[in-house]
Amino acid sequence: MATAEELRRLREEQSIFSALYDMARQQRSELAAEGRRPVFGGLLSKEPTYGTDTLRYEGIGDMLVGLLSPAAKAVDAPISAYRGTIPQEDMISEALGVGGLVSAGSLAATAPADALRSGVSRIKKEELDPLGYQKPKMRGYLSDTDVQMSDTGENLPRQPMSWEDMEGKVVLPFYGDRTARGLLVEGVNDLKFDEPVYTEGGVDFMRGPAAQQDRAIWASNQNIIKRIESEAEKASRDFEGADIFGLTGSMSPDANDFATFTGAAMAELVKGAKITKKSAKEFDKVMRAIDPDFVGVFSPKLREWVTSTSSPKRKSFIRLMESAPMQEQGFPSPAEARYSVTDPTQRDMPAGMFGLGAAKVDTSAPLMYNEPKGNLPRANVPHSTYNTQIAGDYVGSLPPVPQGLLFRNVYDAMEGKTTKSGQALNEAHKTHAIKTIMPAQQITPEVLEGILDYLSRMER
Repeated sequence: MATAEELRRLREEQSIFSALYDMARQQRSELAAEGRRPVFGGLLSKEPTYGTDTLRYEGIGDMLVGLLSPAAKAVDAPISAYRGTIPQEDMISEALGVGGLVSAGSLAATAPADALRSGVSRIKKEELDPLGYQKPKMRGYLSDTDVQMSDTGENLPRQPMSWEDMEGKVVLPFYGDRTARGLLVEGVNDLKFDEPVYTEGGVDFMRGPAAQQDRAIWASNQNIIKRIESEAEKASRDFEGADIFGLTGSMSPDANDFATFTGAAMAELVKGAKITKKSAKEFDKVMRAIDPDFVGVFSPKLREWVTSTSSPKRKSFIRLMESAPMQEQGFPSPAEARYSVTDPTQRDMPAGMFGLGAAKVDTSAPLMYNEPKGNLPRANVPHSTYNTQIAGDYVGSLPPVPQGLLFRNVYDAMEGKTTKSGQALNEAHKTHAIKTIMPAQQITPEVLEGILDYLSRMER
């Protein structure tokens, strides 16, 4: 039996306004990673110490959540009752809150019966979508998704290497999505895209045109790349001038949502979906609360909007489409969009696997920018999602291993620790900690032994 708090959290995740809540949580997580905290209801952020840049405008995401929360609950109360996600103790207040649309008695009585009659397939969600490419249950097996694509041939070949080659080396975590690089996605299942979707990201970035022309090994937003540069410099000092290597680590499938080309694939999938005018109107209403300039889900300019908007708004667009109410109304599956732009060699890879891309960081080389200020270097091959790149040299591709075997110092220190609410730390908590700390880990004989033991067991 789910607790009241679990039901409230499930209701929020399934709400048509879930994208707003996701956007606010992501904003707070990113601020925490930068050492900042939200103030004035999320309109601004503040550094913990005083300085010239202590306050920064963050937008209206958190404020919208605060304003919309009561209204959102009133709008989705009937459907939440249908799903049985309103706790018994909230029934009366909910009935009063929706102005008589439902009564407390009817909420309690109809939800379980309606849920039983809903005709949900007996196939478990985990069987359809083992790695969690989307939160709501998929309408078919993810593995049956047919992606039509072609390779542009732009990337240099991957160079296999052994973990023994990394003994004694010092590594930093390069967490990234699992998107492909240098592919043209031309269609999904029976839908042929009007225009192919060009993929630019993932571990193979360090083998693509940007690497070939500028020695670029990683691209991200300026604050992330500057953080990598700073941590690499610090690690080099701490380890007495040692070379520092960045090792790529896989994030969850929905990390693809920040990329422009994931949004482009989603916009193409919309064209083949059976969406009613009423459903489109509901979707557009929520999106325009996030971005007043949203063009509309039926607009011929949707792909242009989704590839030119900010990454948080693009993520909100995809997450709103992912919400259970929108999936029930026929919107396309974000899982299929994410899957279509994922590197085929990583489609079945769990989150937190490290080593598929390895590169030596060159801290003596300047960072490169899409739109540099003054005399700063300009990237010859700008990334459509990220504005800054760091230089180095690709050294090879290692057999992927779990993050806990690699970043032992941080991972082992979290063993047995709990959250503030007393829950044991899970893999997501540990991933967040590693991303936040960005530890420099030396591949000691003990670390290497654990990695080799894991790989030998995987071969059996």
